[in-house]
Amino acid sequence: MAENPTSPNGSEWTRQSSRVLTSLGVLAILFTATLVARMLWEETSLTIREGPQMLGFSLAHGPGAILFLAPVTLVLWLLIAVVVLAVCLWRRRSLSKRYWSTLAVAILVLGTLSIPPEFWQWLMIGTFSASPHASDLMISDAAEGDVRTVRGYLEHGIPLTAKNYEGSTAAFAAAAGGSLPMIEMLAAKGADLNATNLYGDSPLEAASQNKHASVVAFLKAHGALQIRGTPEQREAASQSIVRKEIAREDRLR
Repeated sequence: MAENPTSPNGSEWTRQSSRVLTSLGVLAILFTATLVARMLWEETSLTIREGPQMLGFSLAHGPGAILFLAPVTLVLWLLIAVVVLAVCLWRRRSLSKRYWSTLAVAILVLGTLSIPPEFWQWLMIGTFSASPHASDLMISDAAEGDVRTVRGYLEHGIPLTAKNYEGSTAAFAAAAGGSLPMIEMLAAKGADLNATNLYGDSPLEAASQNKHASVVAFLKAHGALQIRGTPEQREAASQSIVRKEIAREDRLR
């Protein structure tokens, strides 16, 4: 007959169950930690070397794609572990230090995985600013509205006039992304609000096309012009950009 967990022998049942659950948790943590290490490498070393990343792109196109199941596995384990914890606390059963440690490490690993890539750029701004792709990185952050990180790039010498592979400046990216705080900061630092990209479009044109009313109003109030590229400019820019993107994806694979 199976032991009743509420009987005097329940403590032994609890210890055995916690050992099994802890062992499974350690495996799930190692599985997820492998993905965390890979993503941190992409978000730091690979991004510094190659520029803005479609995170997980190269991993998803190889046998390592199985790692994307790791967080799901760990979350499921964590849910079960929390339920067991609640039951043990309710029944006043003690759990081992190893169980508590495993629970804490699981939360830490999942928390690390959830840290946005921009955090590492801000934390390591000096190293990222020295990257040959620093301009691309700053402009990508401008599009995301990450004022703190973009200000860090500027303070480390990346010029306001820097352009990415599409010929866009940080001001253009901020306007296209609809970030009013970003465009205000860049304008205050003297950014050219009429600098066009390879398509021949100005920041005001990008903001208008994307229906960012507050940014449109700000740009107009600061004398920005709505400039739209010609069909010839657009065609030439599209061909050039597509070639660059294909070459970059092939390199990453």
